[in-house]
Amino acid sequence: MNKDYDVIIVGAGHNGMVAANYLARDGKRVAVIERLGKVGGMTSSGYMIPEAPEHLVTPCAVEIIFMRGTGIIEDLDLHKHGLQTIDPDPSYAYLHPDGSSVALFRDPKRTADDMARLSRSDGRNYLKFMETIDAMMDIGLPMMMADPGRYKFSDITKLLGALIRNRKLRTELTNLASGTADQIACEWFEHPANIALLTNIAGGVGPVDEDGNAAAYMLFGLLHRLGVGKPVGSLQSLSNALASSFESVGGKIHLNAPVQEIVIQDGETRGVKLEDGKMITADVVVATCDPQTAYKMTTPGGIDKRYMTRMEHAPAARNNVAPLLANIAMSKPLSLKRHQELRHDDADLNKAVGLIGTPEEVRENFSAAIRGKLPRRYAVSVSPLNNWDPSQAPEGQSIAYVYLPGVAVDIDGGWDANKDKCMTDALAQVSEFYDGFDSEIGRFVETPPERARRMNVTNGCVVHIDFTSSRAGLKRPAYELGGPRPVVPGFFLGGSGTHPGGGVSGLPGKHAAGRVSRYLKKKR
Repeated sequence: MNKDYDVIIVGAGHNGMVAANYLARDGKRVAVIERLGKVGGMTSSGYMIPEAPEHLVTPCAVEIIFMRGTGIIEDLDLHKHGLQTIDPDPSYAYLHPDGSSVALFRDPKRTADDMARLSRSDGRNYLKFMETIDAMMDIGLPMMMADPGRYKFSDITKLLGALIRNRKLRTELTNLASGTADQIACEWFEHPANIALLTNIAGGVGPVDEDGNAAAYMLFGLLHRLGVGKPVGSLQSLSNALASSFESVGGKIHLNAPVQEIVIQDGETRGVKLEDGKMITADVVVATCDPQTAYKMTTPGGIDKRYMTRMEHAPAARNNVAPLLANIAMSKPLSLKRHQELRHDDADLNKAVGLIGTPEEVRENFSAAIRGKLPRRYAVSVSPLNNWDPSQAPEGQSIAYVYLPGVAVDIDGGWDANKDKCMTDALAQVSEFYDGFDSEIGRFVETPPERARRMNVTNGCVVHIDFTSSRAGLKRPAYELGGPRPVVPGFFLGGSGTHPGGGVSGLPGKHAAGRVSRYLKKKR
């Protein structure tokens, strides 16, 4: 039978749009089906505060660190389609309660010097620590870039070369890969502010006391090598550039088109049925949404019960911890109080992401969330969005992206009873560091359950499936569900729940496109 399309992509998030672009450039007839009214998914932005209609709200992410170096930006000519980026330096800064600060610069030596002001040994150790991180990058990046189900000879050669070059660091690499983020920070550094710089950044990935999550420190290597990458006009400009690039090669985007069913009949994928009853046919469906949601949308009985059960049990915020994200619109500029004045150099901390939370506060924050409680003090980051991109708020005013990396998904008493207290306490805490929050004119706040409903994602888990060593590579999202061979002919996954995982990289979409192209070539 003639199909409407060769490939249907379910979800117009950045991974879906990346997959669609590569497939369209490979000559495939591709349609993207999106339930919302615009492209972007978790990389979308908008004017979402009624009291502040000119303040641009970013509900989920603000950076494209991981996408740099993948080749995707260049392959898809995204700069020609409007993508522009800014690289504040320093990109992050830990703000200590006593007014001191530790800045993360593009130059690792300058970062080490900043640490050395507080502890000479910490400054020396940072450069040694970065040797281990660089080794992890040399080994890990080729594995992230390649489809784990189809390593090429060149991929294996790169991996072996990296292992040989870094064989003297084998013990440190093993410790880093298996240790907790908290443990590693305390092993390497002694001053609380330097430890807090690490644990706050690692906390952005999840609880800092889980085995194996010290791999989050690869972010330091990426920031030093690639820069932070803040899109002008928010991440919506990335999504719009991806959509423009896709449409320029003949791709079709269907908005406001929620999928009711991914149709599987007679052991093969047939297409999708929309909630309005319309059937759109294709040889392949790529679900780039939350994979648990995708499996639930398939035709009952279309996928083997064991696989359905395996996906159902894949962890999504299983430890009861997920981020709370808020955008605060203010009528005055947002600026730091004494931390900027106490700087010894020309570093502009007002353009950096401000990290707040001592090591003890970071630990207590995640511990409370796991127990379903609000913490006494929060681990929180503040991104002063219009300080690096004035287009995101009216002149003389400001918009801040306030990120609480670890709150309870299910909280005692429910979020209706806790949301206001959570934000009141968190904003009181950040006001100890920043001037401007007392001029608030409106806010957008999204708890994990609210994100789950708005984005149709299990437990509000922003990375779709939790990061653990047992959920990596071909085992992400679960054993036998992450490989290149689809569990049902024509049905593929391609979102953050697949290799290499979350973050704005586009690599899950790129890998899915390669798998689909090979599948269709064999099929025909």
